[in-house]
Amino acid sequence: MDIKSINNMLDKTLVQGGSKSVEAQNSQINRQNDINQQLKEELKKLDKNQIESLLKGIKEKFDYMNKYLKIEIDKDLQEPVIKIIDKKTNEVVRQIPPEYLLELAKRIDELVGLLFRKEV
Repeated sequence: MDIKSINNMLDKTLVQGGSKSVEAQNSQINRQNDINQQLKEELKKLDKNQIESLLKGIKEKFDYMNKYLKIEIDKDLQEPVIKIIDKKTNEVVRQIPPEYLLELAKRIDELVGLLFRKEV
C-alpha cells in the first residue's frame, strides 16, 4: 500500500459522520477499527521519508479544512487517541476512538481487575 491509498482511507474516514442510528454507529466503529489496524500494519512497512511525506500530506489537507490533527496517548489505557480539532473554535470535531468507547474500555479493565483480585 502506498501513501496515496492511506490518504484516501483518511479522506473517507473524515467525510463520514453526522447523526446515525446505533447500528450505523457500530458499523462505523468496526470500519474505523479495521482502518486503524490497516494503518498500523502499513505504517510498520514505511520508511522515515515515506512517513514524513505522509504526515506532510495529512497536514496540508487539514490546513485546507481549517482543522488540525492531535494525537495523544490515553493515560489509563495507554492507547492512541486521534482528535480532529477546529482551529477557530478549538472544538473537537471528531475523535477516534470515540470518548464513549474509551470509557467502556476503562470500565471493562476495572471489572477484569476486580475479578482477578477476588480470585487471588
